[in-house]
Amino acid sequence: MKYSLIFCLFLFSIRIAAQEINIDYNKLGNKVIELINQHRKTLRLQELKKDLILLKAARDHSNYMLENNILSHEQKNTDKKFPKDRIQFYEGKMFDTFGENILFTSIELKKYNEAEINILARKLFLQWKNSPPHYKNIIYQNYEFTDIAFSFDKKQKRLYATNVFGAKGFIIPNQLSENAFGLTEKNTLCKKINVSDQIHIGNGLRIEGNDVVLYYYDIEKFKRIFNERSDAIAIDFIEGNQFKCGSKNEFDVSAIYDGTLSKPIYKDELLANNQAENKLKLITKVGEIPEHLRGKDLTLSTVFIFTNCACAYSSPIEVDSRTLSLLSVKPILEIPKNTLLTNKGIIKTEEHSFAFGRNETIEKLDNTETYLNTSDFYDTSNFTIKVAFDTISNENESNIASEIKNRFSEYNNNLDTLTEADSISEEVTFEIINEKIHSSQIYSYSSVEGNEALNKNLYLERVKSIEKYGREQLNILIKPDKVVAEENWETCYIQLEMENFGALALKPKEEIRSYINTNRDQWEAYLNKQRVSKLIANYYGELKPKDPNDKYYLEFLYEINLRTGIYEKDYTRANLALAKIYEEDYSYAIFDEIVFNELMTNEKLVQNAAAVLIKSHRINQFKTVRFLKYWLTQFDTLTKNAQFNLLNLYCVTNDELLESWDVSTTKLANVTKPKTLMDKFEAFEKNLDLIANYNYVGLYYANHTNDYEMLNFYFSKVYTSFKNNIKTPKDRVNLGLFLNFWSSYSTTIELLKEQMKKPEFSKEEALLLAQTYPLEIDDNGSSDSDLEYILKKVYRLNKKAWCEWQNENKNVLRNTIIKREYCKMCTTDKK
Repeated sequence: MKYSLIFCLFLFSIRIAAQEINIDYNKLGNKVIELINQHRKTLRLQELKKDLILLKAARDHSNYMLENNILSHEQKNTDKKFPKDRIQFYEGKMFDTFGENILFTSIELKKYNEAEINILARKLFLQWKNSPPHYKNIIYQNYEFTDIAFSFDKKQKRLYATNVFGAKGFIIPNQLSENAFGLTEKNTLCKKINVSDQIHIGNGLRIEGNDVVLYYYDIEKFKRIFNERSDAIAIDFIEGNQFKCGSKNEFDVSAIYDGTLSKPIYKDELLANNQAENKLKLITKVGEIPEHLRGKDLTLSTVFIFTNCACAYSSPIEVDSRTLSLLSVKPILEIPKNTLLTNKGIIKTEEHSFAFGRNETIEKLDNTETYLNTSDFYDTSNFTIKVAFDTISNENESNIASEIKNRFSEYNNNLDTLTEADSISEEVTFEIINEKIHSSQIYSYSSVEGNEALNKNLYLERVKSIEKYGREQLNILIKPDKVVAEENWETCYIQLEMENFGALALKPKEEIRSYINTNRDQWEAYLNKQRVSKLIANYYGELKPKDPNDKYYLEFLYEINLRTGIYEKDYTRANLALAKIYEEDYSYAIFDEIVFNELMTNEKLVQNAAAVLIKSHRINQFKTVRFLKYWLTQFDTLTKNAQFNLLNLYCVTNDELLESWDVSTTKLANVTKPKTLMDKFEAFEKNLDLIANYNYVGLYYANHTNDYEMLNFYFSKVYTSFKNNIKTPKDRVNLGLFLNFWSSYSTTIELLKEQMKKPEFSKEEALLLAQTYPLEIDDNGSSDSDLEYILKKVYRLNKKAWCEWQNENKNVLRNTIIKREYCKMCTTDKK
């Protein structure tokens, strides 16, 4: 955990022939320590000081090995069993880091002069130096003290040597428990937890208010790691000033924690408090910031507890990471020839929604919307827009969501102004004249509960109620030209999928109805949505522009022709309007009921409609998903270009849905499984960008469903595709950020190290490599030429950003090389 014990044996023998021995052990020990310090000095490591407590522990163990004719780090006496126990036995409780080297060697029985003592000392030193495990103790960067003791077996002419190393810690005040909540220290019975799992859990910690919350990607794997009720997680809160320059890191002497230990939270509570919407994931509280540390600069570490033993300690650092953006794939438009657009037609569509209670036929107006149709299942009042940032964020990027809202507000305000003949604004670029009701449609639904005969009476009576509302409240005196009155099975089937009842959705309707009737209370919210009905009012008018090339006039013109072309079944005109609408930023009109219902049934419009939805799907994701799901089942009836656009739309919409870390099972049900579409995408294998985007969506879907076989398959495909598209250092950084997002740190390092000695190596590449490299190196190493080169590069190319990142990720200062350079380059007086 916080210490490094090297348990290795080294045997060396020299045949001798003498009868007496006389060695000054003090001189021999001092010479060995001198050689160790000379070597550490060449590596720019601090020299070790002698310590009486370590000398007592070393002498005790050398005598034990002599008395028991054994070479071992362990003793039978439990009070002195391991090096740590022996140090503490001799009142060395302030030591929090320790190690031990031992050996025996045969020597001549004689009186040793100073020159011979020096030769013997060098032999002992070289035996340890040439043994890699022992050498690690000699050069361990955190050691501050050492001492060495000997014993001699005259009968076997064997010299025993014990060299003990250590470092003293601090006592951090205000602990929440006097005995670390009863946890025992790491021992040989501890269950192992591999390093990658430690990194995933450690890097999944987030401070939210005063709580520390864990985000973990696989709840079943979490259960396999923490499989006993006595397994737990505790958070070690370390203050930033514990890493101060000019001294070693001030960590508590405890072998369990470095700062202030939080109360452990055990397996059952961790699982019971899961807040994840996706039930394959885990989002749970693992700790709470102690009151005396709130508002302070804190670094988190994780203590992994198995059967109440602190078995592992992880100090994560949060490297920069993010997802990639899809490659730009332009849809193919069908542009009809010999077709003209007109300034006359259906200028607007008003949708009036009704929410009927169970068995109600009297109208109850739910809302009235013009142009914008909100989704039954998505909150479109909050436009969540994905913005793909470059390596350096562009402060001039516009807020697309705000722009959509502002433009829609402006659009409605202009419309209101236009309809009042006595108050035309000077800013208005066109007039609407001859406005009148054009047509209407009624959609009346009952829920599928109860029985079919009763439901039929209900939805027919609701038609009358809705028609009455239109006549009395909206002055719609013409008969509706379309009436849809039925049980709302379409919505019901979607709801079944959302609840993972796909198999039930394939059953006969009466079997589904029986299930819902039996579970009516649980289905009440869904049944209410099934009963929502609509009155569609279409208004005719003419546009009279001041400037025929004005942007807003053209947007309005295209939408008029889309609605009118569909209503009059002039699909050539409708397709031209769709092609023109694609040139705009987005379109609300495509979701008008009169338009969307035609798009759901007419394959002639799919190609251009899919293109428009690529830009407009955020406005109504629910209807976009309906469009996708239906036409993917009719895929073979479409033209090649329509298929291409549909697959492009699939990638764009699902990329945004799946990008969230915690996608609910309900939303995930709206995604057609990528694996089922593989053959459809393979038909376009020559379009490498489309295939890359498909693999990218597949990767995220596999991650949300924890399908590791497909996750590895898609990850390899995505990495290869995007690596082959690297053209600039920015592209390489973006791929490295993506690799870090997936915890593939070694691949990021490999990708960037290939470039680091080239002249075009950028400051962004240097920063990302410097952040990521410490995750893959041994923090205990005293020398790393690659790390030193990387630090030299990042301080030259991107010093400010690197210093700021280290200030926020102080766990990286556990590495002596990094801390040394940080203190030299980043402290206030050096900036």
